Amino acid sequence: MIGQHQCQCAHDTDLKRAIYIGLDEAFTALEEACYDLTDAQAWAFPLAGRNNIAWIVMQTLLNFDIYANRAQVGQATLPYERRWDLWNCAPEERPKPGDAFPTVPEMLMRLGHIREAAMANLDSATEDDLRGRRARQSPDTAADAYMRTIHHALAHIGKSGCCVE
Repeated sequence: MIGQHQCQCAHDTDLKRAIYIGLDEAFTALEEACYDLTDAQAWAFPLAGRNNIAWIVMQTLLNFDIYANRAQVGQATLPYERRWDLWNCAPEERPKPGDAFPTVPEMLMRLGHIREAAMANLDSATEDDLRGRRARQSPDTAADAYMRTIHHALAHIGKSGCCVE
């Protein structure tokens, strides 16, 4: 619940619990950074050559879906949209002023779906699952994938309440 998040402590914890706390904090921070924005604020491009809030949120959600869902269980929660993929979309495909963007409620709904799946995936993992080497090249372990998306989200959120990249 916005403004009433109960931070969790990691006293004498294991890897799974530490990742759970990180995911919970990252999802909550993203939700709190966006929940009271208007669509106009989320869609605006306040700085030339920079992305808008909607693109940053959607790119962060794509990253969560890739590393906390698809990398964990082989299936993403939401359909892939190339325009949110920084590394795989061409510059002309990237969102720009005048493009259509999800509304803030739509982004928060997507966040909820991705969060629910990510937490369920983590709940079903064992410590051995988290530490085990993966068949894919990058990231090396499930824990690496979770940590990558946690730090990615927090880096974006730390940029003025997730407003510019």
